[in-house]
Amino acid sequence: MRIVLIEPPKFVKATNHLSVVAMPPLGLAYVAASLLAHGHDVAVVDAVAEGISQLTPFAPRSGIFLKGLMDNQILARISNDTELIGISCMFSYQWLTVRHLVDRVKDRFPGVPVVLGGEHPTGLTAEVFRTSRVDYVVLGEGEETVVELAERLAGGRDVTSLPGLACREPNGRVRVNERRGRIAEVDAIPTPAWKLFDLEAYIEHNQPHGASRGRFIPMLATRGCPFQCTFCTSPQMWTTRWTPRSPALVVDEMEQYIREYRIVDFQFEDLTAIVRKDWILQFCAEIERRGLTLTFQLPSGTRSEAVDIEVARAMKRAGCHEFAFAPESGDEGVLKAIKKRVSLPRMFESARQTMQAGINVGCFFIIGFPEDTWRTVLRTYRTIARCAWLGFSSVNVNAYSPQPNTESFRLLLNNGRIRAFDDDYYLSLFTFQGLSAKTSYNACFGATTLTALIIAAFALFYTVSFARRPWRLLVVLRDCFRRDSVSKTGRAVRGMVRQLVQTRRAALSRTR
Repeated sequence: MRIVLIEPPKFVKATNHLSVVAMPPLGLAYVAASLLAHGHDVAVVDAVAEGISQLTPFAPRSGIFLKGLMDNQILARISNDTELIGISCMFSYQWLTVRHLVDRVKDRFPGVPVVLGGEHPTGLTAEVFRTSRVDYVVLGEGEETVVELAERLAGGRDVTSLPGLACREPNGRVRVNERRGRIAEVDAIPTPAWKLFDLEAYIEHNQPHGASRGRFIPMLATRGCPFQCTFCTSPQMWTTRWTPRSPALVVDEMEQYIREYRIVDFQFEDLTAIVRKDWILQFCAEIERRGLTLTFQLPSGTRSEAVDIEVARAMKRAGCHEFAFAPESGDEGVLKAIKKRVSLPRMFESARQTMQAGINVGCFFIIGFPEDTWRTVLRTYRTIARCAWLGFSSVNVNAYSPQPNTESFRLLLNNGRIRAFDDDYYLSLFTFQGLSAKTSYNACFGATTLTALIIAAFALFYTVSFARRPWRLLVVLRDCFRRDSVSKTGRAVRGMVRQLVQTRRAALSRTR
């Protein structure tokens, strides 16, 4: 079957530190690899890579732009003999552009079925069908379902009962089938089909998720997360099953990328890579055994329970230079309410041992949970200050956002705090990553106050950090002017400044 997979353009904003990140789409590359392995003809339109220097105003008053190809450019890259079109919609704020792209695709290729995959269509399946002309939605982990969908369509067989699929039936009714079980043999999943993507565009752009330490690539060593935080989409997308790959096969993949793409830095995007101490020690030992010279990092964060001095030293010897812990809050009551099973004293001890081994440690926090009060925010500030004092190298502070179909989201929906899935709601899911919060879902403070609290949290961390270790300010300033960065903070600041210049130029060019 002739299949086209599309990675849509992404939102960017100069003050949104996460939006400046540009990483190759790992999930789409896995889906492409599985389809290729089953004999299908696959092409990819990666709107970000193919238009990585192209910025188009989306919400000019809010300073939000789209990075990448626009709809007409994407359509021009789809062959007329295409038989199935797949579109990734990993994050809910992308729905603002993806729903329009779906309709444009259906206008141009009315007889070609369109399938969506990702966290948003998995979480808000009925809403996706209601507001677009999509034909199919893959629920959760996608490789097996997409392959079976393609094979049934190619053979002219019925797909309406396919596990893991939601579909629009001939009578217009939406049918949501039972979820498919998680893939048991993760080691049998084909490695990502990077040959279909322009990796060089991302490498040259040089805005990875973590610190920029040279030619980089994203990877997964594990799948899923065994925890059930109320604000996280992982349980609905991946269930609560955590599955590690064979350490030897992970290192095989790393060696492959070193040979084929001259990769030197591996950015593991696992939901939580370090769950079992024995697994991470085996992984590090395998890298050492092969004598590989490389660096790796865990920019998405990981758990602290399995990290002690033995693990930290093994990771350092293997090439790890940075990862993060995600306490989210400094208040025990809030942590209990959001089901964040973390021991702050244990996390601090793990961090001390990790920094003692020579690895940079970052920390993630969220302010504005519905359970937050002024008192709990002050406790979070105290924890942030302690992180800075102990030597954490970076902080990421976000506004709380109710991601679709999470436990926290459902509570707000039932209480009437979320009334409509309109553009403002979807935009709020993007702006939570930046320095300004578009919406507050907390009864104690509004959006303006929440914005001030977030800015104050960043200011608190870096004031304490630079006062305690003044040389770190020099490192960050140096990283702002270098292609490679020792710190994630330096990479983020450099990216935000560059994004500010580019968005200003794009805005001016539109007014001429």
